[in-house]
Amino acid sequence: MQQGIPVLTKKGQQALKNAPPDLSPVCRNILVQTDGKKTVEDIQKLFRGLKGLDEGMERLFSGGYLEISHQCIDLVKSLVQQMLGPKAPTLLKKIDEMHAKYGGDACWDHIDELNKTARMFYGEVLAESLRVEISRLVQQSRKQS
Repeated sequence: MQQGIPVLTKKGQQALKNAPPDLSPVCRNILVQTDGKKTVEDIQKLFRGLKGLDEGMERLFSGGYLEISHQCIDLVKSLVQQMLGPKAPTLLKKIDEMHAKYGGDACWDHIDELNKTARMFYGEVLAESLRVEISRLVQQSRKQS
């Protein structure tokens, strides 16, 4: 199963408006919940216990209805959610604030602000791990741009 933040493709957006008959109700429910903010894990938790969930997700990815976002902010947010789990909202809010304040990928030039927040809420060791991983992601993203 893919990890990250799924986003609707054009085909997925069209399927929301006019659901193709070959898409199951599970697939249509997944499409409705795909908002570009929820991770794959969030969607799985939302529909926990629903029969055919994993198959539906795979069908949507392989059928071109969904794709994983490759925007730097989405990659970083997904990483933070993976590393912090239920403790992530504080740092996710700080990321959104930095993104709004500095705009786009320029916010990563101010990673010290994020690191300061992480140290205050999560301790030095976890904050350092986050800083290293976020810096690595940002570097990879900038190389691909």
